[in-house]
Amino acid sequence: MVRFRSSRFLGAAAIGLLGLGSISLAPGISTLASRQADAAEAKPLLVGAASSLSEPLQALAPGFVAALKVPAPSFNFAASGVLLQQIHRGAPIDVFVSAGEKQMDRLQKAGLLVVGSRRVIAGNQLVLVVPSRSPRRSLRFQGLDSMAIRRIAIGDSSVPAGDYGRQTLAYYGLSEAVKAKLVPLGSVRAVANAVAAGDVDAGIVYKSDAQTVPNLRIVALAPEASHAPIRYSAAVIAASRQPKLASAYLGSLSTVRASQLFRRYGLLPLPAATAKR
Repeated sequence: MVRFRSSRFLGAAAIGLLGLGSISLAPGISTLASRQADAAEAKPLLVGAASSLSEPLQALAPGFVAALKVPAPSFNFAASGVLLQQIHRGAPIDVFVSAGEKQMDRLQKAGLLVVGSRRVIAGNQLVLVVPSRSPRRSLRFQGLDSMAIRRIAIGDSSVPAGDYGRQTLAYYGLSEAVKAKLVPLGSVRAVANAVAAGDVDAGIVYKSDAQTVPNLRIVALAPEASHAPIRYSAAVIAASRQPKLASAYLGSLSTVRASQLFRRYGLLPLPAATAKR
């Protein structure tokens, strides 16, 4: 069982997951974590992560627990900007996984990250989606200014996917043309759900969300040149009360098993050479 915390990190609910077997950790990391675990003092780590990572991180958790014999981590899934503010306000988050470099840059500049712990663990792609029952099979980004498209869901200013989406709209010269149609929402998952429910005509989400949320159809893929690279950064928070265990958890996100799982959920595993920074 993996403990789960929603964007309101004080509300926890247990979520059952399929075990995926044990994982291999980087040399030295397992030893450090085991010392802490063997002392019988290990507490559940609190991982604050972008909402678009909810499925893969929960699926990876049982392997981490089995490998190190530690309590299952708790998760606080929310928009990266929301998590950034929670960390600034002192939320007891041990590991932060952001969908945008901007949020991680701010924490690093403020000295709130363990030096040297920051790494890039995966990438993603941006797509335009419509409800699966929608007849708009030929819709493209260039057609979002059509009168037939009245409402377009997009992440708000706290959501990296929203930033990437607005960059893509600017790339196609649509920023002003569609401004009145945009429906900003508090997470990329909220955008995906709004489209799936038919509350809007279209939405801009990550490819991984489009594959995970039912009743969505991808109609266009945003060119790489249309937005900044989508990279998920992870780091240990300097105020973590279990920095060694948190470091071991980070190591579990850079394993072959993690890469396989990220790919299964529509993410883009990155070459090992880009993993640390």
